[in-house]
Amino acid sequence: MLIFSPRPFPGAPSSKKGRTKTPPWRSANRRRTPVQTVLTVFLLTLAILMISCSRATFKPEPEHQIAAKSSRVSKGKVVLLHGIFDTRIGMQPLRKAIVANGYECFVPSLKPVDGRKGLEPMARQLRDLIEAEWGESAEFSIVAFSMGGLISRYYLQELEGARRCQGLYTIATPHHGTYMAYLYPGRGARQMRPESPFLENLQKSGHIYEDFEIPTTSYRSPLDVVMLPLKSPRWQQGDNVRFWSPIHPALLWVKKLHADLLERLDAGRTRQETLVSPATRSSPQRQLRAMEWNP
Repeated sequence: MLIFSPRPFPGAPSSKKGRTKTPPWRSANRRRTPVQTVLTVFLLTLAILMISCSRATFKPEPEHQIAAKSSRVSKGKVVLLHGIFDTRIGMQPLRKAIVANGYECFVPSLKPVDGRKGLEPMARQLRDLIEAEWGESAEFSIVAFSMGGLISRYYLQELEGARRCQGLYTIATPHHGTYMAYLYPGRGARQMRPESPFLENLQKSGHIYEDFEIPTTSYRSPLDVVMLPLKSPRWQQGDNVRFWSPIHPALLWVKKLHADLLERLDAGRTRQETLVSPATRSSPQRQLRAMEWNP
């Protein structure tokens, strides 16, 4: 009579001595390298950014409320531009505050969201989308978050957008680059590294804001670990305003920032009412730049 002994279940230790195997996840020899640790921290940071900018953080307004607000006489036009790994959804808290104050907002979504093909194509997307929405002569202000601030600067400085711009307000934008860009591949990430040729070229043409008398402001938080080195969000072409915020995208929800931004938009609108079109204002520098751009 044959007697069969039961087989051990998969993963059970062998009864034979010296045959016991430690599961891979418990291996004492498997240690994380510094690169793996840095990448893990980076991915966790990205996860926090994506969760904080997800649809769950914003409750859309009812359609009849949006229609009612859009029917009012608009104070002016404002373009809201998102940052890396984000879309127009992440700008909704700020959009809500600006629309409630009487402005018409356009919030485009640029692709690819990680900027892997470079920031210049995204700036051209921005130009085309604005012209499709408002035409080629409408004037507007731009409020841009993070990478969106660099895209906006390229559009204004290199694609003749400055002729129509009434103000540029950047939030947590790495004007001097960020070390975090070394942890992500792609052309856009390389352009956001400190001392990159892209940033150096933006620096060279930064006089455009003074020439066209465009108000500029850079909002930042000293607690923002994405903005390293610390000088990154400081922008010599504009006013630098500091607010305290624990994580990178949280500046978009700071009520004091909303209030300060709205005051600046209102001040810019009042100032614009005393001036002519941006391309023909009385400033000698402005007229000179207008002639250079329109030979």
